[in-house]
Amino acid sequence: MRPAFDIAIIGAGVVGTAIARDFSRYPLRVALLEANPDFGDESSKGNSALMTQGHDTPAGTLERQLVIRGYQRYLAEAPGLGLPMRKTGALMLAWTAEQRATVEHLAREANDHGFHNIHLLEGEEVLRRWPQFRPDVLCAQWMPDEIIADPFSTPYAYVLDAVFNGVEFLRPWRVTRADRCSNGWQLRNDRGDSVTAGLVINAGGLRGDIVDGLAGYQDFCVRPRRGQYMLLDKPARAIHDVIAYPTPTPTSRGILIAPTIFGNVLVGPTAEDVTDRDDRAVTKEGLAALRQAIDQMVPALRTVPVNTIYAGMRPATNHSEYQIRPRFAECWLTVAGIRSTGFSGALGIAEYVTSLVFPAVFDCGRTKPVRGVRVSDLSETSTRPWADPNRIAADSSYAEMICHCERISVGEVRDALNSPIPPASIKALKRRTRVMFGRCQGFYCGARVQAMFMEAQKKQKSDA
Repeated sequence: MRPAFDIAIIGAGVVGTAIARDFSRYPLRVALLEANPDFGDESSKGNSALMTQGHDTPAGTLERQLVIRGYQRYLAEAPGLGLPMRKTGALMLAWTAEQRATVEHLAREANDHGFHNIHLLEGEEVLRRWPQFRPDVLCAQWMPDEIIADPFSTPYAYVLDAVFNGVEFLRPWRVTRADRCSNGWQLRNDRGDSVTAGLVINAGGLRGDIVDGLAGYQDFCVRPRRGQYMLLDKPARAIHDVIAYPTPTPTSRGILIAPTIFGNVLVGPTAEDVTDRDDRAVTKEGLAALRQAIDQMVPALRTVPVNTIYAGMRPATNHSEYQIRPRFAECWLTVAGIRSTGFSGALGIAEYVTSLVFPAVFDCGRTKPVRGVRVSDLSETSTRPWADPNRIAADSSYAEMICHCERISVGEVRDALNSPIPPASIKALKRRTRVMFGRCQGFYCGARVQAMFMEAQKKQKSDA
């Protein structure tokens, strides 16, 4: 019997959704299975949202190759999806002679490997252009092409594009069993539902080793790494508007201080190896480390209020390299161990995965006509619906403000709730719209947002 799907992709993080989007270009039956009620609900919701050109990845590795390609594709494809990005550039700063030697070495190494736009700035030049830094800075490596982007709308654009072009998105659908059959795999969830597929692609992120284990593979072990963050209020942006890294050490890349696409300043992440994959606790020690990073790099930010604190989780493994393992004789492909470069590398990884699958598994080189999609631009510089007289003339709900901190209208919340992929939780709705993300953290608008969400949930259940 022919399997229900040609391909089943397990995991709808930024990597899994990018893979699904690329396969949606071909005449294949593709399923995207996500254990959580919403996409991007694990590692992808807690990253720094920096699109790096790849100079800081290990030379000669598949990771560097795919991050470089992911960066190139993002620059080319993000505008068509409505995704905002801003080239702020980045600095790696040195305050001691030892740090200076490291920064000089890294700048030379980057140039030797083809990143010719990266160069050294002396401390005087750094302070002339960015006077917010601690005044005893000696030098910095300047990386002018580093980009800030939207970490939440990016996987949304990928999964929406995939679904519009034929991918079936199943959620919540946690794979708890994988059985080999004559023409692929039968996957089961904890409700007893099953899906059959000719090829399984495991993009399970934090649980990638568990998913591989269901199929009998034990080639790697996920070692979750927690990163705590502090989000500063928007007045911080008038002080600091460039990505700033400390000089890395042999054990840590350090805590960065970076602007966000939404107008805040982000401090983090820490790097803490933990045993619990769901341990996103914020600790006193973590917050002290974030405060110390501010003191050491941009002391002027000390007095800026903090909007929120949170922690993300990175799927590090017992290997230093990406774990992309094709087992096509067994109809299985593992895409794991992506760690902290998944946001930058996702489109490069997706392209690489399709190059492995064609023609080894499917003789399907021709593409099909696709429907384009665009998501709402939530960046600080975009023209929001409440500022667009034509939108307001057509629909007055865009003039009715529900979230005053982030300036989100009732119409925008309604549109998100009516999406072809509606948010499955208040937190997912926040990521789609930025409602409740501002200074008051939902104290003012939370009750009304909750009421709109519950009404939409009720309608979806009655329409089902």
